Amino acid sequence: MDEFIKIKNMDEKEERKIVEEIDRIITAKKREGLVSEREIREIEEMKLRPLPDIQDVQGVYEDMLFKDDS
Repeated sequence: MDEFIKIKNMDEKEERKIVEEIDRIITAKKREGLVSEREIREIEEMKLRPLPDIQDVQGVYEDMLFKDDS
């Protein structure tokens, strides 16, 4: 698996440690039969979408939280 993590505030040693831990967990799950090679490839190929900014969604919840039920 290619390295896929790039964290700006983390040095290479810490990044490598995280990648090794992820690889260890994936290997254990494959060994236990919890995940297949095909599923891993599908996950690797997924396009990640950015999380919405709280400023973008705040208006959606504001009315529900402070609605006067009188």
